[in-house]
Amino acid sequence: MTKAKGEYRPAIQSIPPADEQVAEILSDRQRHFDELRLSREERERLLKMRRKEEEKKRREKEKARGRKPNKVTVDIPAELREALERIAGKESVTVSQVITFFLFEAVERYEKKEISFWGFKHPSESPRYDWILVHPKDEERKEKLESRKNKKS
Repeated sequence: MTKAKGEYRPAIQSIPPADEQVAEILSDRQRHFDELRLSREERERLLKMRRKEEEKKRREKEKARGRKPNKVTVDIPAELREALERIAGKESVTVSQVITFFLFEAVERYEKKEISFWGFKHPSESPRYDWILVHPKDEERKEKLESRKNKKS
């Protein structure tokens, strides 16, 4: 196979990669080869653009790292999540803000002894926790608790 004058032929021929890492290496090498064909000004512009993108990613990661101590992951029933999303949509705020507001209110009421867990705590089989707290409207947890009781019987 002869190459016509001025015809571009990639240094690395496309082959089906064995896995994602190989595909990444091949695409990186192809990108590098393509960049060598650019003029010096274009390469400098490309380098500046990449540095700008890397700096942006670094700032985003730093921002996320700063928020991490304030993050918590919880399992909640689907209907409760949907209700929170509805409220947030109605009020034009984030779900996180709705949850934070409600939690401040609930903690305040709990500390004033207006809310109690009496009658809603059930013995836990977990070595980490003594109790399972189940709200009367939490059908998912109530069903799990009932099925656990039935297995013992």
